[in-house]
Amino acid sequence: MVSIGIDVYGFDAERGLPKPQDYRDLPNRFFDGQYPMDRQELEKRLRRARLMLGLVEQTVPDFLASRPAPIAFVSVDLDFYSSTKNAFKIFEMDERLLLPRVLCYCDDILGYTYGDYNGERLAMSDFKANFSMRKFSPVYGLKYYVPPQNRNSAWRDKFYFLHVFDHALYNHPDSLRKSTRIDLTGKRETGVVAATGYQDVDK
Repeated sequence: MVSIGIDVYGFDAERGLPKPQDYRDLPNRFFDGQYPMDRQELEKRLRRARLMLGLVEQTVPDFLASRPAPIAFVSVDLDFYSSTKNAFKIFEMDERLLLPRVLCYCDDILGYTYGDYNGERLAMSDFKANFSMRKFSPVYGLKYYVPPQNRNSAWRDKFYFLHVFDHALYNHPDSLRKSTRIDLTGKRETGVVAATGYQDVDK
């Protein structure tokens, strides 16, 4: 049994979206003040998550300066290219503050007028162009590793891994290592349990 503590942080501008800077922020879909937060109502529901209120260009540097535990998962729902690009500064930090592979959920990348040259997809492309050893890549075939009722859900196509290739632990096994033997009938007698927690629902 492994004892793991999890810290949860929520980033929000509180007053709603800032003004779009240019076409890359999709001003055809988003506008100044959209999605304001009801801070009091939200804080009533919080049990352990910590709020980082303000624009990410200001709150992300403060967050990094606090030397948080290594980041394992990031959910990106910032709508804008500019905000997403600023948020991605968390992936520029020292490797000690990141896991070798960080699971990411990017909300605003499917449908509507999202494309390769605006919004979150453009922010991902810019990051990949600027960092040779840190790359976003989709979690391919995720539909095969979720319950059957979720195989046609759009959220499956919004998951990526940030691969931190320059991380000292990147090449270390990320699963419980067990010997695996396959007999002549093709039956697997022992297996590997992935650290990601995925299950192969077809087996």
